[in-house]
Amino acid sequence: MGEESLCQVLALLCLDTDGARLAVKYSTYAKKELWSGTKNQLAFEKRLINKLPKPTATRSDVDVAVVDDYTVLFQAINDVYVCAVAGPAENELAILQLVEGIFSSISTTVSSSSFLSTGVNKQLVLDSLSDVLFILDEAVDDGIIMETEEEKLCARIKMIDETEVANAAQAEQMFQKATQSAKQKLLGSLMGGRG
Repeated sequence: MGEESLCQVLALLCLDTDGARLAVKYSTYAKKELWSGTKNQLAFEKRLINKLPKPTATRSDVDVAVVDDYTVLFQAINDVYVCAVAGPAENELAILQLVEGIFSSISTTVSSSSFLSTGVNKQLVLDSLSDVLFILDEAVDDGIIMETEEEKLCARIKMIDETEVANAAQAEQMFQKATQSAKQKLLGSLMGGRG
């Protein structure tokens, strides 16, 4: 039970509306104990897709479903589902943050590869498959949630140090403050010179 108690996410699934795999990642525990073999995994994925509502052209909020007594949190758009499968006793809020972070990271990554993007779709996910798989790897390590923040996941894809991302944001804020201060001083000197 020691390893089982550490396993927060049994699987991360990126599937199309027919239940076909785009990118999947199962924990070692899930592969050995729950869905051993690809055949069992595919059967579970088909059951899961049959229980989920069909996605629309607009990004959905994270929703929850129960499939075979497992909690599945998912987010969908167009013809793509991003799902996290967890045990029934796991913290749904942590899993929700994970799904939102992964979905947002995938959206950001695949949208940057397409000029006329209408959001995430199956073709864009397949075109950016290496990045999508990298996102899944960075978010979860053998069932343990490692990262949920979109900015950090996207920075890791681009091989940018997280401190560089934080420093860039801080530098941008300082620049905005300096610009605002300069505008106020210039406006004050112009108004003061007329009076």
